[in-house]
Parts: sequence; structure tokens; C-alpha cells
Amino acid sequence: MKLVFLGTASAFPTPTRGVSCTALQHDDGSVWLFDCGEGSQIQLQKSTLKIGKISKIFITHLHGDHMFGLPGLLCTLANGQDPKMLEAKIIDIYGPHGLRKFIATTLSLSRSPLAYRIRVFEIIPRSDQYPENWNDWEVDHSLEERFKLPQEQEYNKIEYCSKIKGWKLMDQNNLVVHAAALEHRIPSFGFHIHEGETPGQLNVAKLQEIGIKPGPLFGKLKQRKTVEFEGKTLKPEDFVGPSIPGREVVILGDTCNSDELLNFTKCPDMFVHEATMENSLQEKCIEYGHSTPKMAAEIAIKCGAKFLVLFHLSPRYKPIDDNSEDGSAMTILKEAQEYISSKNSNMKVDVAHDFKEVVIIRG
Repeated sequence: MKLVFLGTASAFPTPTRGVSCTALQHDDGSVWLFDCGEGSQIQLQKSTLKIGKISKIFITHLHGDHMFGLPGLLCTLANGQDPKMLEAKIIDIYGPHGLRKFIATTLSLSRSPLAYRIRVFEIIPRSDQYPENWNDWEVDHSLEERFKLPQEQEYNKIEYCSKIKGWKLMDQNNLVVHAAALEHRIPSFGFHIHEGETPGQLNVAKLQEIGIKPGPLFGKLKQRKTVEFEGKTLKPEDFVGPSIPGREVVILGDTCNSDELLNFTKCPDMFVHEATMENSLQEKCIEYGHSTPKMAAEIAIKCGAKFLVLFHLSPRYKPIDDNSEDGSAMTILKEAQEYISSKNSNMKVDVAHDFKEVVIIRG
């Protein structure tokens, strides 16, 4: 797995930072996008990623700096691809209730047909996630059936599950994704991606020593099944190494309280959390539903994270370079480091800049 930070600013894009867009590239090359702010298409073209490999898109919340780039990206995802392959291509899109209407409205008004199909999964927020002034905006978040896009193959609502204290979004290809509620000015979510363990390495040399050649028996032992060979019972634990733990990644939307992630995460390899403003501005941060470096580091330590990456910085913080100190992202990094050190934690921490890549190693 590899994380690629395509946009690391909050509010609006700047000459040095795009707005929220983070890519998770899997071992097979497929790409999942988390948020798609304005200009994400340009950021993708400048990155090492292949746009045609995008298979899933997750939107954390409906603020513009997290989704204004989505309609344009959907329109160009098929560019340069084999028309025959596009007939079978499906893009899954997950996000809060209202996302489906946003997609349908923008694509319909712009008369923008898609060359592939989409499946939309809307996360239905709990009632307590809505602010008191929610109904001041007379907006219906549901899409009328007559406006359904012809390219939409499937639509699903995902309701809150009190048993797991969150939303289960998917369970396929050895990957499980949950959403947890975050505290923000509008319903916002954090995504927890957990990879299942994989079988240990098969001791091929040992098998060949007793006369077994590559074939069906190899596969059965790899699946931890006992097999018979020339009157001998072969147990998988004698030929297969220990299972390799899966990787765990947490990617959050805007938040001033991420405690509900504790219901899912055990010891994430990568914990991506916003740090919009420095610690001295904590009161203002919370007022607008955001976090400081200390707040981000605090929840990351609670979760037992191995590596904390801070992003979604206010445009006031310029990227770190050799000459930058105060007024740059170095301020954010130092404050996080100081808090982590005060708690005697060995958690790693860094501040993301656009196009930063972080490899997540298995095991």
C-alpha cells in the first residue's frame, strides 16, 4: 500500500497546496481516493498515479473544499481508456447523504454522460450529527427518482449500526472499511480501512525435499489444509510460516473530536488527521470544527497509531523547506512532536505536503 497526498490545504487551493484529496494505492495498483477538492484532476496528473486505476472514491463530508473536484474528475476518468473495458468498468462512490444529489445535479445540468457505470453508497448520518441551524438552509438532500442518472447502476443507503457504533461500508477482497462519526459543522466521517491477514510463506524447498512438486497440494497447504501424500499426513503448520497481519489505515475528514474512531481502530499503521491551525488557536479551531496538532496527536496516541500524518492545514502555513520556521508547517510539526514527546510516546509524526508519498509495509 502507498498513500499519496494530492491536496493538503483547507478552505481553498493555493500556489503551493491543493485542497483535500488523498489517494490510497493498493498492491495491485488500484487507487482509492479520499475526498476530491477543487483541482484534484490537475494534482492527479502531476502525481505518480494513473487516473484510470481509480476504482473507489470516498467523500468525508459535503463542504466544497472536499468535493468540488468530483464532477470534473468523474467526467474525465474514462479518457484514453479502451472502450471495451469501459463497458465493464464500475466506480464506487461513498459519502454522506446528499452526495448522490450533488453528482446527479451537476452531471445532469452540464449534460455530462459517463462512459462507465457508478454505484453510489450514501452514509446516513445520525440525528445528533446535525447542527442546530441545519434547517436554516431549505435544502432537500434526497434525489427525486426522476433525476436518476442513466449511468447509475446501483444506489444504497448505509444506516448507522448501534452494534458496531458506526457504519460498515464494504467487506471485499480481504479489505473491510468502516466509517466513524466526527464532530464538525456538518456531518463528517472518518474512514477506517483494515486489511485481513494473509497466509504465511510456503516453504517450497522443504516440500520439494520430500518429493512434492508445485501443484494442487501447494495450494491446499497454503490454505492451511491438512493433506495426504504417499501415506503421510502433512500438516500446514510444518510447511507454512505464520500469517502476516494486515495493514490498518485511518483517514479522517474535518473534525474537532475523533473519539468515535476508538470503536474500530486497534493499532493503525497510518493515521491521517487534520491539523488546521496551531495550538494557540485551539478555541477558534474548535469553533469551526477543526483540530490543532495537539488534538490530532492526542487521539492518535489513544488509538495506538504507529505513524501520524497531519494534513488539511490552513493556507497561512507554507510548506516546510530549508529556510522555513515560524509561519510555516514547521510550527504544526513541532507542536505535534512536543506533545508526543511529553506523553513518552514513540509514535512517528510528519506533516504532509502535496505529492508526499508514504509506503505502508505489510507486517
